Amino acid sequence: MLGLSSSFNYNAASFEPPALDEFGQDRLFGYSLRVLTDDGTANPSTGQKLCIRVRRSSDNSEQDIGFSGDGLDTAALELFCEAGDDAYVKIWYDQLAGSAGRTTHFATATPTQQPPIVLNGSVLTDPVTGLPAMRFSGSRYLQYTATGGNYTDSSGWSTETLNTLTSAYSLFFVGQSYRASGTSFIVQSSNDSVVLADNSITYTVDSTATSLTLPDDGFTNLYAWEIERDASNGLGLYKNNVNLIGTVVQSGTFGIQDLGGTGVDTRSFYGDVFEFLGFDASKTERDGLFANLDEYYTITDYAHTPTTYTNAFAARVAADGGSVESTSCLITDLTPLV
Repeated sequence: MLGLSSSFNYNAASFEPPALDEFGQDRLFGYSLRVLTDDGTANPSTGQKLCIRVRRSSDNSEQDIGFSGDGLDTAALELFCEAGDDAYVKIWYDQLAGSAGRTTHFATATPTQQPPIVLNGSVLTDPVTGLPAMRFSGSRYLQYTATGGNYTDSSGWSTETLNTLTSAYSLFFVGQSYRASGTSFIVQSSNDSVVLADNSITYTVDSTATSLTLPDDGFTNLYAWEIERDASNGLGLYKNNVNLIGTVVQSGTFGIQDLGGTGVDTRSFYGDVFEFLGFDASKTERDGLFANLDEYYTITDYAHTPTTYTNAFAARVAADGGSVESTSCLITDLTPLV
């Protein structure tokens, strides 16, 4: 049952054309739990656009999941796990791969590394927007993987590095971290040429590092990180469309191998992941794409005031309208969630 269409889907704004068709002609890659392009990667047998391939916990059966409307086909996911199973993401399909003839995606054949998207039969969702999300953690992350188009048998897969990013580009990562403290890595390569973390930024190109440590904002808000490079090797870091470091000049290439982790908890993203995309873009296109992200994910609607929780449980209780009276679960500010 591949990506069954259904009226059961999480509410989100409808965009025509999709984000990567409207902003930026030179698109590099697009990973998302929503439709990014009308000419996305499709199942060769059915022609249906592919979003993710998941593995079911009870019997290790696998299934491709597509889209319903603009978003992930959550009905197909929950039908696949209707006995109360969990589902783990084996492949996150690059929506631009099909039109470019590529068969490389973010994936992992290792079951213990695959991030969950369904737990106990229910799709994981953002507590505020209700949008579906993958749950990354220290041991749960994806790697840039050459699949050769062989999605059911992963015996011939190999981890690669996306290392062709040498000109002007913009890369966006949309996620919500539940880490209470510490550094949570988002993307990095085998040689750490550029590392983007959720509370700091480190650029290391040609053995030269530039670092910025940001204050802990509670890590409870959904946000959009962006790395932007201009044609003069100027790198900028944006968080929710605000430039945090100005422009730092670094030469060299930017390689991506790991998305959301390294297998070490202190160097891994811990939280929900929604979207990762890249393209050659002008400033106008970058601003337009952020506006699209903001409208779809309502980023700025509740990212304007830092909120501090001691753990993810307290954050979710607050988002559901409840309260936690234990002093060990103190909630200091509910403004963004009201």
